[in-house]
Amino acid sequence: MLAVAVAVIAVWLGFLIWLVVDADADEVTWSRLLVVLGSVEAVAFAAVGALFGTTVQRQRVADLKTRTDAAELRADANQTAAINGHKLAAAVKAICGPGADGTTERLSADDRPRRDALLDLANRLFAD
Repeated sequence: MLAVAVAVIAVWLGFLIWLVVDADADEVTWSRLLVVLGSVEAVAFAAVGALFGTTVQRQRVADLKTRTDAAELRADANQTAAINGHKLAAAVKAICGPGADGTTERLSADDRPRRDALLDLANRLFAD
């Protein structure tokens, strides 16, 4: 694509140089050459547009790839945080939650009061 665009632009520039060199041609020849120049010029401008468009799009694609990679990293981190949150909630429910007989099950001999607010929060955030 790049080689074709450069070749078309080179042909257009060569044609322009030829017109400058052959400036003393008669009216009929000039009319015909200008018609040919118009068609070559249209293709050359399309080639220039393709070159600039490709360059701009290449930069945009690189920017979007960078943003996509960053978003994937954030998504992975959020997924890990969510999994850890679920594990923490399960641990809080196991430690602070009611036992099979409806009483609070104690996993240690510590007599400190249980954190019911923490259990309520875990139940609200991670309802089973």
